[in-house]
Amino acid sequence: MPYDIVGFGVASLDVIAEVETFPVSGGKAKILSRENHGGGLTATALAAASKLGASCWYGGALGENDISHQVRRILKGYGVHLPTISPYPPEAEPVAATVYLEKISGERTILWSEFLTPPPILNEEAMQIALSAKCLFADHVSPETLIPLYRRARENGIPIVGDFETLTSPETEVALSLVDHPVFPAAFVRNRFGCDDIPSAIVNLLKEHGRSAVVVTDGDKGAWFAEKGDDAVRHQPAFPVTVCDTTGCGDVFHGAYAAALVFGMTLPDRVLFAAAAAALKATKKGGQTGAPTRRELEMFLAKHETVQ
Repeated sequence: MPYDIVGFGVASLDVIAEVETFPVSGGKAKILSRENHGGGLTATALAAASKLGASCWYGGALGENDISHQVRRILKGYGVHLPTISPYPPEAEPVAATVYLEKISGERTILWSEFLTPPPILNEEAMQIALSAKCLFADHVSPETLIPLYRRARENGIPIVGDFETLTSPETEVALSLVDHPVFPAAFVRNRFGCDDIPSAIVNLLKEHGRSAVVVTDGDKGAWFAEKGDDAVRHQPAFPVTVCDTTGCGDVFHGAYAAALVFGMTLPDRVLFAAAAAALKATKKGGQTGAPTRRELEMFLAKHETVQ
């Protein structure tokens, strides 16, 4: 049976250190708590989608070492499937990140490393699983080995949902050109077009490369979106919540959007679903830990409709 969503991008082990307030440069702050959490753009999106009921498979770099085993254990705990036998060398590691979380605001600062993180390996098992999936998930890291897969996916009509926060190389541009459901942060769009006119940018991005839909998220300002055949750019307001931790909110939005896509939802419903998932995540600590279940999300949306 094919998986709903398959991805090969970033996974990380996040050490979340909470402080009351961030110190000034060169200052000191007492750490209130320290916890290990699963993170990373693709891994968090897949964990979020899995918690919402989508079947997900992750094929990124995990070796035979403590940090890799911790990430495997976390992903399996959220129902994400992994390769039967890892194609990566034993020393391969996911990204290691330290996340400093400011309790008073819920904002975070992230320091990360990828010293032993090799690019994705597409062996026969991985290619077969990816090309039988209902959807692929792509991020902007190490795209060069994945471009042939993305091309075949587009040829086979497999949608690709993309989380591209930056463009670091010509290969990243090529990979992005193959993503037909990009979900961009507003900062990326403003930087790329040099202006704050998000609706016009969405129309331009939609016309590039025959994309099916374009979504731009902007935190508590909500999200804007449009789809092929309709230049009308619509807006989804953010849900008001008490923020605990913004770590992974964007990744959860991406994962919920991909899940809604394979569930057959319309674009407005996909964005509503994803916005609600991201809002709920913001109320809890940790990217993957804070991602809601399908029941939690449906209860939240029902309550929101009642309030309206």
